[in-house]
Amino acid sequence: MDDPVALEQIFTHAPVIVATHCEDTPTIEANTRRFQAIYGDVVPVELHPSIRSEAACYASSRLAVELARRCHTRLHVLHLSTAKELTLFSDLPLEEKRITAEVCVHHLFFSDADYPAKGNLIKCNPAIKTKQDRAALLTALSRGVIDVVGTDHAPHTLAEKEQPYLKAPSGLPLAQHALVCLLEHVHDGALTIEALVERTAHAPARLFDVRERGFLREGYWADLVLVDLNRPTRVDDQPVFYRCGWSPFSGKTFRSTVVATIVSGHLAYMEGAVDPVPAGMRLEFDR
Repeated sequence: MDDPVALEQIFTHAPVIVATHCEDTPTIEANTRRFQAIYGDVVPVELHPSIRSEAACYASSRLAVELARRCHTRLHVLHLSTAKELTLFSDLPLEEKRITAEVCVHHLFFSDADYPAKGNLIKCNPAIKTKQDRAALLTALSRGVIDVVGTDHAPHTLAEKEQPYLKAPSGLPLAQHALVCLLEHVHDGALTIEALVERTAHAPARLFDVRERGFLREGYWADLVLVDLNRPTRVDDQPVFYRCGWSPFSGKTFRSTVVATIVSGHLAYMEGAVDPVPAGMRLEFDR
């Protein structure tokens, strides 16, 4: 959505939170044409963060924030990927914010140094960027400048990902290993366990007014994860439960293990075994 008139109408009249994925399409298209003029149809995947660049992200995020301030919109910006974008947000308590932000697990873990080894397996939008961006995002998450962690789970098949860069779809399968990946930052001392719980459970429930979930409270649905912080998880030794059959974390050993998962009071996963009976329920909202 790049039409300024339509955007102004949305930001003025939306009765609920406006959630935006912020990348400037004209900038991306110009960058793509520039590199195609050099490489033709075999553009290297290493150029993904130069095509979906910092400039493209910042221009769009700045526009969204400016619109939200002018129109008094409740705005939530998804998938921050650059240090520069962080200047647009504050560290006020969540309840005092009209403009909030999210970062995804993979932008806190990978960097552009991983493209030569991982290739299209870590091609995602917005692109994974520099180590400096990654460090800034993690600090912002710890300090409450970023309010929520997401996964942006996108289980494309290996066959789709093995296509040339320009044809390969963007997105990673992440849900299975998201928590143990985030716990690496707890082990490293970059994030407290309390902050991790706040950004992954409490804040999403409060931000979106999710009814009776997100907290350990009497009368709430029991959505729980039991974790052994001292038992390593080697990704390649585990079954991959995604239907796409692969993980971008292949070759990685995490320092924690998810022992059990309880969904709506139902034991959905225990020590490597998934209960095939569906336990998910439709979310309800207090708004």
